[in-house]
Formats: sequence, structure tokens, C-alpha cells
Amino acid sequence: MHVETLGDGRPQHTIVACVHGDETCGWHAFNRFKASDVELTAPLKFVLANERAFKLGYRYCDVDLNRVMPGDASSDRHEERLAARLGHELAGTKVLDFHSTESRGGPYAVVAGTDAASVHLARSTGLDRVVDISYMGGGVTQAVTGVAVECGYYDDEGAATTAHRVLLNFLAAEGLVDRESVESSPDVYKVVGEERGQGYRFLADNFQRVEAGEVFAEKDGDVRRADEPFYPVLMSTHGYERRIGFRAERVSVGSRARTAGTNVGIGGADGQ
Repeated sequence: MHVETLGDGRPQHTIVACVHGDETCGWHAFNRFKASDVELTAPLKFVLANERAFKLGYRYCDVDLNRVMPGDASSDRHEERLAARLGHELAGTKVLDFHSTESRGGPYAVVAGTDAASVHLARSTGLDRVVDISYMGGGVTQAVTGVAVECGYYDDEGAATTAHRVLLNFLAAEGLVDRESVESSPDVYKVVGEERGQGYRFLADNFQRVEAGEVFAEKDGDVRRADEPFYPVLMSTHGYERRIGFRAERVSVGSRARTAGTNVGIGGADGQ
């Protein structure tokens, strides 16, 4: 794990990248920020979480770091030991955790519960869709005040560019840099279940309502139909080994972005 602090004093905010070692958009975003002329008005901590997997180009070495929090410092598995260290490093700070994905429909924010503090951070991303994924349990942001961002389709240039733009907006909205920002009033989706299956081709669109009886996935002539209406979230053809993705309900509809100054164009979950 690589930890770096910019500025003097005790940071109140932490930026996390590479919880999954092959999702490097947050790493690129942080390096772009350091190379820019944007000045911080408060200290900021950066954590490259799974440095070993990052250097190897793997998602993880032994187990998924995002699923083994809070970890076990005495474990013989790398990510379980790392999770304990990571939890200690994040404690007492507000966390922005960057990810990328095989699924389409990004960027969007992800929270582990819709408490006021987490929703506030989600609004600071400037994104107009938020997913409450507390159904899953675990995750880096569950035990801290934090928000994750799915920046786009794995680590193409677009995901890194989105991460950098979200980072700048987040820092401005949280008062760490002096520049214009967007505070969003997002649509909120709550994950209520999952669709298991291996080798299925996902046919619907994430965040677009699937009606009862509608086919949303197919494999060799075997079709999967919705038993009841739902919104697909993190569904894809290749994203998971034994899961198509998640079913969600839309629990509130936002009023799009509210600006502080001029809209900086963060973009919604339909892309840029």
C-alpha cells in the first residue's frame, strides 16, 4: 500500500485508487492532479490501496480486497492483511474511492447506505446517479464515511479522464481547492437483489427499467426474463464470473445538478 499526503496538517479527506489492482483510473487522476497547477487549500491523503496487485496488473492477488474488509492482520492472505491496514489508514477521514467496470452506464456514485454524510459526499462528486449497494455488505466505504465512483469501462482513457474530472469537482465541493463545482441532486437506486448466472449475454441497459416478462439476458437460446420490474445496475456480459449483475429499485428522483458558480460538466451516468 502506498500512502501519500499533499499539504501540511492532518488530512480530513482521503482519495483511494486501485482497491482492484487492474482499475487504474484513480491512480491516473491523482497523478494528473499532482502535475497540474491547481493548489490545495487543505491537506489531502492519497492511498494506492492494492499496490502489489497494481504492479502485477491483477484485480487481486489472493481475494477481492473490497469483499474482505475490515480484514485480518494475522491472515496468510495478502488482501485480508491489507484490508486491516487500509481500514486503519482511512479511519477518521472522508473517502472518495475510484473504480472502473466491465458494465456500461457510468459514471455514477456508489454508497453503502443512504445516511446523510454519505449522500453529501455523493453529491460532491457532481454525478446524477447514486447506487446504494449496502445489500452486498463489505466494501471499503462501508465502515467509513465515503463514496465510491464507477468511472466508466475499465481503464480506457475515458475512465481516467472522468476520474480526474470527478476528483476536481469533489475537491472543490468539499472546499479543498478554490474553483467552481457542481453539487448534484441525484437519482438514487437501491440494490435489492442479484441475478446469478454464468456466460449470459446482457441485453438490457443499466439504469433503464426492465419490465416484468422482458428478456434481459440470453445464453445459447436460454433467455432470462424479469419476474417483476427492476432497474439493472452493474450488469454486464463479462463483469462477473457467476453473476450477471444486480437488480435495483429507484427510490428517489433527483433534480439534476445544482451549480456553485458555473456548471463544470461532470456528466451523468449515460456517459460524456
